[in-house]
Amino acid sequence: MGRMTLEPYDAKRLDHLALELLDLAAIARDMSALCREFDIQTFALHDKKARQWWENLDRWLRRAKAELEMQTIEARATQRARSTTRRASR
Repeated sequence: MGRMTLEPYDAKRLDHLALELLDLAAIARDMSALCREFDIQTFALHDKKARQWWENLDRWLRRAKAELEMQTIEARATQRARSTTRRASR
């Protein structure tokens, strides 16, 4: 199994990831519109790998969000401590 690497993401890179996901969703929506427009009742897709990928992506993003939320809690506590320290030193 390949080794996982941690990559730094900032707000801009997260936005780019979100836009790429939205682009894929737009393709699927275009496909559904074509099926409706031309009354195509079924369209066969090989989706096993895609569903596995999606489940992994879902798990990855939810875990990453939880980790980011923990960082925001720590950052908020640090900000409050600094604020309290500044007020106390006045």
